[in-house]
Amino acid sequence: MLTGGKNVIPHAVRDVADAAAAFSARIGPDRHFDSQENVEEALAECCSPQNVTVIGMTGSGKSSTLDALAGERFCSRVSSEATLVRWQYRPHPAPHTHEWVLDLFYPSDALLNLEFWDTIGLEQEDAPRKLKHIVPKSDAILVVISARDGNQLPLWDYLRTLEERLHSRMVLVITHAELLSFDQLQSLKEELRSTSRERLGVQLPLYPVTTAGEQAGEGVEALRTCVQEVLKRSPLTDKRVERLLLATDRLLEEQGKVLNELHRLSKMDSGFLTSIDREIDRIQLQMEDEMPARLKAYAQYVQDCVPRLGKKSARQMGRFLSIRRTMILHKLPPVIDEWFYELVKSGIEERHAYYNKEFLNICQTHWNHVRPRVKEQWDCDIGDFPAARLQADLEVYKERLGRSIYMPLKDFGIKPCLSKLFLDQEDVMRTEIKLMLILVILGALLGCFGEHAAGFACVAAALAVWVGGNLGLAWMQFRLSRQIVAAAAEMHIAVECGLRTPLYEAMVSGLSDYRKLYADIRGQVAGGVEHLQPLLNARYDLFYKLTVQKHRFRI
Repeated sequence: MLTGGKNVIPHAVRDVADAAAAFSARIGPDRHFDSQENVEEALAECCSPQNVTVIGMTGSGKSSTLDALAGERFCSRVSSEATLVRWQYRPHPAPHTHEWVLDLFYPSDALLNLEFWDTIGLEQEDAPRKLKHIVPKSDAILVVISARDGNQLPLWDYLRTLEERLHSRMVLVITHAELLSFDQLQSLKEELRSTSRERLGVQLPLYPVTTAGEQAGEGVEALRTCVQEVLKRSPLTDKRVERLLLATDRLLEEQGKVLNELHRLSKMDSGFLTSIDREIDRIQLQMEDEMPARLKAYAQYVQDCVPRLGKKSARQMGRFLSIRRTMILHKLPPVIDEWFYELVKSGIEERHAYYNKEFLNICQTHWNHVRPRVKEQWDCDIGDFPAARLQADLEVYKERLGRSIYMPLKDFGIKPCLSKLFLDQEDVMRTEIKLMLILVILGALLGCFGEHAAGFACVAAALAVWVGGNLGLAWMQFRLSRQIVAAAAEMHIAVECGLRTPLYEAMVSGLSDYRKLYADIRGQVAGGVEHLQPLLNARYDLFYKLTVQKHRFRI
């Protein structure tokens, strides 16, 4: 379900802020932190609703697109070609924004913390005047284009009048995609991408959807995921997230100063521990420098698996034309999609296991270097490097990284692409089989009436159709494999973007666990403060989570 307002703020961001605010009480109920109120205010600010606006020509399917996003049919019940309609979830009507805006209210969970703006057709004379009050304030702008009408230049003329800052909020939506064949749809997509680069200087994300008919719902989930990401990236959301993360960062810094004071009171040499932290920081910087190369290697591996996907898909069509294969053809795309996911998941886990081994060697070398220094400084032995303990945690992060490949593959749209190709091929195979059956039945009937020559001719024609169909099937298998490889030519870009944050999380998680090993040492030595060890562990957890979120939002 689409979410907005406070729900669009990532749970991980809110969780780390809530945990940091609650951590203050654990340090000491009588301690006051200046940044505590700032964190609480930033959390309370994440409440106002966000809005999703659809624009396009009359009859392009704007209302149906909003219905598809919501998962309920209510927008298409009201005509929006004479006035703009704002859909909200409120118990009581709010005042009208303008005289030409119709405020409607629908008690659907899909509208919680969201507003849907259903607009008039862009070909109307007063459309630009009315839309200038709405579109610039939108968090997400869906540009709806009907496959039935094709590329329309007046639409792009209007988009060129909008500010460049709005381009990041736009998503192209092709409705009535079921009316086109796979090749026609690919041609339209390429034309729209080319026009987008030419007119706007940027390639807008593009999603074909089917909102009615037997294929209703095709592509809607991918569109919903994209719109959700646009809402998360909206300037208002970014400002709220930035304020919340910075306030949390300041609060953790204040809490860290208090813990350092506890270190001093427990007569520990905090300077020595700080030097160890700095050495681990240098290890982290080294790994961050290597991360782009690792990310590129993972993305290239997934791209190298695409030809195998094409061959696998082609083989699923069968060697010979058969009724059974035709009946199950539409069920194969989810199976192939799951097979491809498992293939790349296992490959990524295998490659990451090699990097984990390198990381363990680095940590063991550092541990062996620190061990005699701890013995000299505190007269205590920290023991051998606990490789098994760290290895168990790294295995968890490796599996989590492997599972994270699912969303980039899903967003790229492999399964809808396979469904479209297989449905097109299914129609051709059904036609050939029907023709064969008709010829065989006709030949049998002619034979029953004594027309043996004509009957044998019909059977021979059916055999010729079957042989020709098998030859055509072989050609279509080759063609389908090439089509899949061409359609997935840029998959590595999607994988690289989708794995950036999970890979960073896996790296920082391992370093955080390694830091905790020294937190245990601090707790053992600092006997004067009994609750210091769990506090140190908790603060390292918060430090890790905050670091991941700051990296994610580039703060």
